[in-house]
Amino acid sequence: MRLMYSILKGFSNKDLLYIRWLITEILANKLSHNEQSKLFWDNNGYARNLNTAVVNPSEDDLNIYKKYLIDGGGNKKVLLLGSTPLLRNLLNEAGFRNYVVADFSFTTIESSLRTLDKLNINVDIDNEIWLKSDWLEMPLEPESFDYIVGDMVFTQIEPYKQQLFAKKLASLLKNKGVFIVKMCLCNTNSSDKDPQQIIEEKLSAKNFENTARQRLELLYRLRNRLRDKESQITSVHAIVHELLQYKTTNNKRLSFIKSMLKMLSKRAEVNLPFITQTKDELEKNILRFFSLYASASASDYPSNDFPIYIYVLKK
Repeated sequence: MRLMYSILKGFSNKDLLYIRWLITEILANKLSHNEQSKLFWDNNGYARNLNTAVVNPSEDDLNIYKKYLIDGGGNKKVLLLGSTPLLRNLLNEAGFRNYVVADFSFTTIESSLRTLDKLNINVDIDNEIWLKSDWLEMPLEPESFDYIVGDMVFTQIEPYKQQLFAKKLASLLKNKGVFIVKMCLCNTNSSDKDPQQIIEEKLSAKNFENTARQRLELLYRLRNRLRDKESQITSVHAIVHELLQYKTTNNKRLSFIKSMLKMLSKRAEVNLPFITQTKDELEKNILRFFSLYASASASDYPSNDFPIYIYVLKK
């Protein structure tokens, strides 16, 4: 590796950028979606603003989870899909014992803890069981859990695998078990609008500021508009392309665009697409095994496209 480093140092900036592009192309063609996702999360972790709704559960989101996570002080068994920091803290505070945190990477689980440490939130890791596993292959006994909890977990599963995923989760729940999950629904209201117009509307709004929330709002609008309806995914490079096409001499707007490109850079490096599905598309995969018991949306951010669904096993 040192020899490679010495050789690369001799290349021009232009050549290095081209080599980087070649590596990205090779990775995109070589890696499966799962491998792309693992590479992204291992290197990105939870380096995100915990106070920004959507990418993390808001205070009201957490209240909804808590409402349906009853009997935390008893012997109820919980499976947490992923390492969402604030959900780990919620389970810990609610009194659940020996809940399972299932993630493909211990690096991600540990990164989640460091994120909580920054907020001076202490989670008792002796009360957690860490399971390093792909969610479709979790080596767990059938009918082991009273609750399965997740935050936008279906955005991590390719659409054609989601029925298998839902079947796996159903097999792990006990009779009368509950699956609580926040969803990310594709809003089709802008499906016929020019992507450049979508960007312009956001950047010319009276309340325009370069905030994490506003960057995410634009990202989701572009995800919805640029998705491939057949595959139900959105290419990260399609979003990057539209951002690069936007022309402006306004420094505030330029700063916003640069911030968005930086936000997308690590995902673009491994060419990890976004899973972008409508409510009907998701329900087609889930309702074969579950019935919708209730749904709710948080009141502390625009959350209509990010409802929390409470499912029960089909009888």
